[in-house]
Amino acid sequence: MATFILIHGSWHWGGCFQKVANLLGAAGHAVIAPDLASHGFDPTPTAAVTDLTIYAAPARAALEQIEGKAILVGHSVGGATCTWLGEEMPERIEALVYLTGFMAPNGKTARDFVMTPAYLKDPAIVETQGMLRLGKEGLGLDLAKRDLIARSLYSDCTAHDVERAFPNLVRVTPHAPFTAVSAITPHRYGKLRRHYIECLEDRGLPLAVQREMQAAVPGAHLHQLNTGHSPFLSAPEDVADILLDIAG
Repeated sequence: MATFILIHGSWHWGGCFQKVANLLGAAGHAVIAPDLASHGFDPTPTAAVTDLTIYAAPARAALEQIEGKAILVGHSVGGATCTWLGEEMPERIEALVYLTGFMAPNGKTARDFVMTPAYLKDPAIVETQGMLRLGKEGLGLDLAKRDLIARSLYSDCTAHDVERAFPNLVRVTPHAPFTAVSAITPHRYGKLRRHYIECLEDRGLPLAVQREMQAAVPGAHLHQLNTGHSPFLSAPEDVADILLDIAG
């Protein structure tokens, strides 16, 4: 039996993985999907999340409490938490999986990969940028822009899934996961088995940017999904199949 820790991305909550978690659980594996600080049911005020140590504390607590090792799965900016834990606690990690996730090399941040022409000039990003609000506490999501959000984050999801997701989104993701400088070393993070799951039709994190990060941190085993940004909703069986294969 493997243990999976599923780490959500911006504005989301641990329960966004429910479909995938059910499939992994039905296959006999343990699954933990924590709400990161200030997301979901976590009561931490957004303004109190001043660094990645605070932001990722719920995921670290989950990793500390299990027996044996875990497979960490980071979606989108959840990849920053995967990278941090990979360096902090490699002895507790079986593998790192980046699900269209941010995977920054040593000395770089997730933000560095959204300030590039590959991101800023991508047609889908240009089309939906009106859904974002950059504020003092973090990167905001204008929840009134439902159509733009759906086109960006849930482009291939059913209307039912989109309706269920919206009430659970938080308005602001703290700056911490975007601005944390990756500090990874060859003898800790570098020794971990890594996988990258590309989402080929992603309108929230363009494929070109996903591939920039893979080139910057080479060595991850590549998987591909013909999905948008949220395959945990649109293609949970496919996500689960890849994770079960990784678990061996």
